[in-house]
Amino acid sequence: MKSKILAQNLANGSGGHGIKQDVLEQIFSQHEDKLDDLCYTFKKVFSTSGPEFFSTQEIDIENPWDLTFTKWHHIDESWNADWGFDKKDAGCYVYGLFEQGPPDGSASFLDTNVIYIGESRATTRNCMLGRRTDFKGTVRNDRLSPYGCGTAFKNNFDKSLIDKCYQAYLPMHSSLVKKHEMELLIEYYKTYSKIPVCNPTNDLRRVELRVE
Repeated sequence: MKSKILAQNLANGSGGHGIKQDVLEQIFSQHEDKLDDLCYTFKKVFSTSGPEFFSTQEIDIENPWDLTFTKWHHIDESWNADWGFDKKDAGCYVYGLFEQGPPDGSASFLDTNVIYIGESRATTRNCMLGRRTDFKGTVRNDRLSPYGCGTAFKNNFDKSLIDKCYQAYLPMHSSLVKKHEMELLIEYYKTYSKIPVCNPTNDLRRVELRVE
């Protein structure tokens, strides 16, 4: 039974601390058909947020609207810690096309030069920086598995303009990323009656359902 195996693994993994194996098995046996999903959830919590989230105490997570985008970074600029976030941090990000260079200071997702609003929680692929790699690779090369944003860029611009692209980042807890991406898209739509040119039509449909 999965409940017995999971109880044994947790008891061994904890070094014998906490709830005893027989008690764990009794608890898990009531949810035998959900244990694979439970294990997946545990793994994602641990890899995404760390052990402190295994708690019955409420953990405060900063409101994304209290956060500020980084400044614009050229698409080929090498990341360093001065950017204000770790390579594996989840978050929302924007691409901007600035033929004369971007403005100084924190980026605005409502800048008229913004061409895409996105998000990433893929910590194993360096999240937002990994998306940048996908974007550049799709535009500059003929990838077997092209990234949708990169394909949209080639459909709307000369591919040489990738050299004029910049990215700005808004790191946040991964649990907030999808919701905040939608909120950014909604605010952009309310401002311009459209979404950024490289976002897919599916994003437009989702936004229109929210604002109607």
